[in-house]
Amino acid sequence: MKKQVPIVVVLALIGTVCFGAVASAHQESAELGMPIYQVKSVLGASVQGEQFEPIVSANSIQSEPMVGMSSPPIHEFSTLVDAVIYIGFEPHIPKVLPVGYNVESIHTINRNTLHITYVYQPGEDVTQNQAMGTRINYRVSLQKGDISGDYNDYNVVKTVKVNGKKVTFKGGNKMVRLATWDDGVQNHSIAFERVVTYDMAKAIVETVKANRYHGVKQ
Repeated sequence: MKKQVPIVVVLALIGTVCFGAVASAHQESAELGMPIYQVKSVLGASVQGEQFEPIVSANSIQSEPMVGMSSPPIHEFSTLVDAVIYIGFEPHIPKVLPVGYNVESIHTINRNTLHITYVYQPGEDVTQNQAMGTRINYRVSLQKGDISGDYNDYNVVKTVKVNGKKVTFKGGNKMVRLATWDDGVQNHSIAFERVVTYDMAKAIVETVKANRYHGVKQ
C-alpha cells in the first residue's frame, strides 16, 4: 500500500510555493518603488493573481519636444471618426483593454500621429478601484522612429515576437511600462501609468487592428 501524504503537509507545501511567488512579485515591486494591487478580471477573462502597480507620479508621455524646439500642432477631437478623417489614414487601435478603462480623450500630433488616452473609471465598489484615474496612452502613426513621447530610462528592455511582430517592452523583469512596435506600415506605442504584466501587455498588442475588424475574427 502506498503511503499517503497528510493533507496538512500538502497545504503547507502549496502555501510555501504561493508565498514564494508573492515574495518575488513584491521584490519586483520594491525595485520599481511601487505597491502591488490585484484585479479580478481583464480582457473579459478571469485572471486572479495578475498584479498591477500604480505609478508614483504621472508617466512622462510628452506631446511637446525638448527645450529649444518648436511645439508640434496638437488638435483634440470628440470622435475617432473625425480624428481619422483629419490624419488621413485608418489607424489600428486596441480592441480590448483591462476592464474598467474607457476613452478619455482623442488627439492628433503634427497631423500624422493619433493619440488616444484611456482612463480607468470607478465602479460601484470604490474600495476595489485602486487604479481609479490612472491612464493608458496609445499612439499610432505612419511615421518611423520613437513616437511614444516616453524618454525615461528603464532597467529592463526586451524585444520579443508577438503574432509575428517584433515588440519592444520596457519596464522591470516582470512588469511592463511601455510597449512599442512597427508592423511595417503603422508605428505603435502603448504606455501604462499603472504597469501591467508581460502577458497582459502581449494580449493587448495582439488585439491592435483596424477598427472595422473589431469584433470580427481574422
